Amino acid sequence: MTTDYSEKMREIIGNIRHSGGMLSEMMEPEFVSCDAESRVTVIRYNRFKWEENGRGEVHGGVVSAMLDTSMGITAVSFIQQNVATADMSVSFIRPFSGRQFLVTSEVIHIGRRLIRLNARATDEETGKLLATGTSSFMPLAQEREPGVLNA
Repeated sequence: MTTDYSEKMREIIGNIRHSGGMLSEMMEPEFVSCDAESRVTVIRYNRFKWEENGRGEVHGGVVSAMLDTSMGITAVSFIQQNVATADMSVSFIRPFSGRQFLVTSEVIHIGRRLIRLNARATDEETGKLLATGTSSFMPLAQEREPGVLNA
């Protein structure tokens, strides 16, 4: 499953990076690693000027989008089915003032109706924890191939 999982992750991120101007595309997620056995993925985000708030830090809404996108990619890759965010909670610990960020997502539970994940965002250079998140995703009816966005 590890090879399939890794390939699916790369395919989904590739689809996102060519989705026609959606927020997830503008954030330019980059595949770093994944481990199917531990159900963990790591995705990198670079900092862009458009993401900044009035203090010059990454806006909290963009931080939330990074966590949501990472956990969503992880969920789709793991269950091989499209998902929709059912709920999400974000805890902001430190400002996102660095240049690159890593979001590590972990599948916690897969049920019949929901898949639950946790995420941790760190500054890639310092390793400091910046934010955490938890989310539940609902599997969607198969109208499209998993990971193909509704652009």
